[in-house]
Formats: sequence, C-alpha cells, structure tokens
Amino acid sequence: MRSSLKIKGIKFRLGIAGLFFVLMFVAVVVRAFHLQILQGETLKRLGERQHRKESIVYPKRGTILDRSGEPLAISLQSQSVYARPRRVTDPGVLAHALAKVLGLNPVEVQQKLTAEKPFVWLKRQVAPRDAEKIKELNLEGVGLYYEPNRYYPQGQLAGQVVGFVNRDSHGLEGVELRYDSYIRGEMGSPLVERDALGRRVLTEGVEELQLPPGADIHLTLDTSIQYLTEKQLETAVTKFRAKAGIAIVVDPFTGEVLAMANYPFFNPNSFTRQSSQQWRNRAVTDSFEPGSTFKTIVAAAALEEGVVQKEDLFYCEYGKYAYAGKTIHDTHSYGWLPFSKIIQYSSNIGATKVAEKLKKERFYRYIDRFGFGQPTGIDMPGEVGGLVRPQESWSAVDLATHSFGQGIAVTPIQLVMSYAAIANGGFLMRPYVVRRIVAPDGGVLATNQPYVVRRVISEKTAHLMTSILKGVVNEGGTGVMAEVEGFDVAGKTGTAQKPDPEHGGYSTKKRVASFVGFVPADDPRLVLLVLIDEPAVNVYGGVVAAPAFRNVARGVLRQLGVVPEKAEPRLLPTAQETTLARSERKYADGVLRQENDQEVPDFVGL
Repeated sequence: MRSSLKIKGIKFRLGIAGLFFVLMFVAVVVRAFHLQILQGETLKRLGERQHRKESIVYPKRGTILDRSGEPLAISLQSQSVYARPRRVTDPGVLAHALAKVLGLNPVEVQQKLTAEKPFVWLKRQVAPRDAEKIKELNLEGVGLYYEPNRYYPQGQLAGQVVGFVNRDSHGLEGVELRYDSYIRGEMGSPLVERDALGRRVLTEGVEELQLPPGADIHLTLDTSIQYLTEKQLETAVTKFRAKAGIAIVVDPFTGEVLAMANYPFFNPNSFTRQSSQQWRNRAVTDSFEPGSTFKTIVAAAALEEGVVQKEDLFYCEYGKYAYAGKTIHDTHSYGWLPFSKIIQYSSNIGATKVAEKLKKERFYRYIDRFGFGQPTGIDMPGEVGGLVRPQESWSAVDLATHSFGQGIAVTPIQLVMSYAAIANGGFLMRPYVVRRIVAPDGGVLATNQPYVVRRVISEKTAHLMTSILKGVVNEGGTGVMAEVEGFDVAGKTGTAQKPDPEHGGYSTKKRVASFVGFVPADDPRLVLLVLIDEPAVNVYGGVVAAPAFRNVARGVLRQLGVVPEKAEPRLLPTAQETTLARSERKYADGVLRQENDQEVPDFVGL
C-alpha cells in the first residue's frame, strides 16, 4: 500500500516537472517568436546602434592667403595619441613609458589609463618624431589617430587679423572665426563597427567618409606691406617705451585693408602660451579718445555747411579761453589765426570757436555721417562702435571738448575710414579684409566689392580739407616729421589724454599719440594711421607717431612702384599693384549712392 502511494507521488512529481518543462519550452518558443518575428527589425536597429558608433571626422580646413597668394594659415596632417584603458594591462609601467616620450606627467598619464572610459586622449597633435617613437613602442591599448593640425607659416605676421582655431578645428578669433563656416567645411559622422569593448573593427561595407576640404580665403592684406608696417610699429613702441601700438593701411577708394598691425604681436601657433589680451584685434575692438585728429571732422563739417572759409580769421585768446564755466587751453599762445592755421597749429581754442559757428546739432550730424558711434561693418569679429553720446545729453562744454577730440571715443578703423572719406573725394567706404572665398573646385563662392556707405562731404570740401591738411606736414605745422621725401602728405597729429577710471577725470601722465593721413595728398594711394598707446619718453603725436607714419608710407609707396612727385622720375622697385590711380577709379553702377539727406586739461593734442 505504501509502495503504491509512493509510486503515485513520484509520478505526480514527474508529471508536474514535465508540465513545467513543457510550459518553459512553450514560453521560450513564444518569446523567440516575439523577439525574432514581431520585434526583429526593432532589435536589429538597437543592436546596430550599440555596435555602430558615430566617429566624428574633421575635414581639412581651407587655406588663408594674402592678396598675392602667400599662405597665412594652412592645414597639415598631425597625429594624436589615444588610449583604450580597458585594454591596458599594466598602467603604471605604460604611464612612465608614455610620459617619457610625450613629455607628460606620469601620474596624470596613469590616471587617464585607469579611467572608467573606453577611450581617452593622451596628447593631441604630437610632433612627428614623438609619433614615430610611439609606433616603435607598439604598446597594447595605445594608438595614433590622424587629424588636421592648423599651422601659421608666417608666425606672428597679422596674427590678430588671421586668428586661430582650437583643437577641434573651430575658429576662435580673427578671420578663422568670422569665416569659420566657409573654412572648416562640413564635418562628417560615419558609422563604424565597435566590438563589446568599444574597439573599432573592420567590417565590409563600413568605410570612412572622404570629406572635401573647406574653402580658401583670399585676404586684402599684402604680406610685404604688413611686415613693413609691423616692423615700424614695433620700432616706435620700443623707442618710446609705450604700452602698445596700432597701425592700419587702407586703400581709400575701395576700403581694402592692406595692413592691420597690433603690438604686442601675437603668434597663433602658440596661442595658449600668450595672454588673451594679445589675441584681440584692437584696431576694431577697442576705442580711444582721438584728440586733435578729430579737429579735421569739425573743420570739414564747417566748410561743408558754409559757416567758415579757408582764410577766415579767429581770435585764439592767446592760449586761454573761458567757455561754459571752464577754461580751454592751447599749448602755444596764439592771437588771430586763419581757419587753415587752426588745423596746421592744432589750436584747441580755434577748434572750439569753429564748433561754436557750426552749432551742436550740425556738428553731431557730421560726427554721425563720418561713421562715428556705429560699427564700420568691417568683416572682423568683435567690432565696437565707439562712444558718442546723443546730442541731447551733451553738457554745455561738450561742444568745445568734442571739437578737439575729448569726451568722445572712436575705434582706429573708424578714424582711418573718416580720413579715407576726405582722401577719396567725400565718400565713406566700408572697410574689408577678405577679397574672395574660393571653393575646393576653384569656383568663387563669394566676393567683397567696394561699398559706398554714403557721401559725407562734397568733392570741393574734400579738396579744401586736403590742402589744409597738407599744411600740417609743412614747415610750422605739428606734423613735419611725417613728411615723405618727394611726396605731398595730408594728415593730422593727435595727442589725447587718457581717462583715469580710478580717480576720475583724465590722467596726468598717460597719453595716446597718433598721426593719420594720406599720400600722395592729391592722388592718394593709401591712408595710414599710426597710434601709440601710453608712450613714456615723449607724448606728442608729431614726435612719436609721425616718424613711423613717414617710414611706413615711404616703404609702401616704393612697394607699389609710385614715382615721387617732387623729384626727377626714376625707376623704383615694383610690385603687383594693390590700388589704382584716382583717374582710373570708377564705382560700379548701383554701388555709389548719395543721400540728401571739470576743467579742461592744459592740452589735448598736438
């Protein structure tokens, strides 16, 4: 009896077990049907997503060239060292071996080799000899990856204009930033097979993308003119123990920038080792008080409005003039001066009396029409518009102080373009640094053309102002040291006191010395500004900046093959022309359009 019950119990348990296995089998079959038939495509896509990862591929950046084809920025193939920590068996030994070759800290390398990551960079863009040593070591879990490396063959030349890129080939400053979308091309993200450890495996049908390079950028800069400008700027800053300097050379008829120099210089090949202050192109990003160079603006406005004539006499109060509760000073004592001599001798009192005739509303209108208080539109990043307060907020003394360039802030590029408007007969041009953008196949994607913003003054007024500005560089003028042998020069000196933000008012020691002008005066080939910030040895624009102007102008004219006007014709070294003579200039139809439309310091500028 017990035996029979025991047998039945065993059969029951076997039946239960059999039923369990049958149910398990059915469940497996149902699950397999569900996974393979009903969800097959979905799971296939998920699996591919896990094993096929996007691998960013950077195309070769386009080349940046000067106007004659000299390369300023090129892309080279470099190698970067990476590691796959999961494949590293002895991170301590490996770290010391790698650190020795790559010049890294072994502790930091070991930290990367033991990181909970499938992939880490050890060093980007290593020297070719170091890459060869890594290959020779043949280390497990360590490899080399080819990627483009940006190189600037001219070094510091035009460094702030050209700019630089980061490790991932994105433009950060200058032309590299402004035209980044053209230069970098289109980055690709090809799908590549990865194994369970995240390692790349070769799979038929999965290939690297072959991406076309970015577009080439052709600048208006001339490397020969840029080099000459930078050398003379450096000489002036060093000689007068100044803080910094800026120089700009522009074609007055087109707005093309032939040179744009900032000192201290900046080498984009080593941007991480230089102050971010040196990266800035201060010619467009910084403002300063123009001092006596601004007297040209009030003079041109007064002539254009007909409130003065060239030989009208003004009483200059023998050096002291009470105005709106303040005292205006001149550095030298003058009695009666003709209008033209006010500019030649740089009389603050004379400029004030001209502004009184012009009145606040008209003066403000011409400040605006000459382009001050607004960006010029130059194709460079970070441009500011300077600082011009609305006329409604001018104090009683502002009419006077603005007439000699105090209480108003302008950028170097604004100032040089205002003088270009006088040089070219009255047109405010938009400056630019890029001539054209060329695709990899040679097709032209975009071009910059001369663009007239507006007519500012008549041609008659421009010629009158030119004759007055020529007097500044003649004997008795404040700019005699800007004279260029064989050529007439038209220009103006400036010596501006710098505001003192700590104590208020103006600094008693810090100055900005400048000279801006054009040459040849009656057939201009270039407009040039030299600005020296905080000279320590001498402070006057006529002494500090004018000689640098002369040396740059003389070199550029020689470079352009311009024959002196005041000497017997002789052969000069020639170069590819960057500008055309006045008689050959013609604006394209549709481009040219004309609108009807506290106590004052002892001196502000000679």
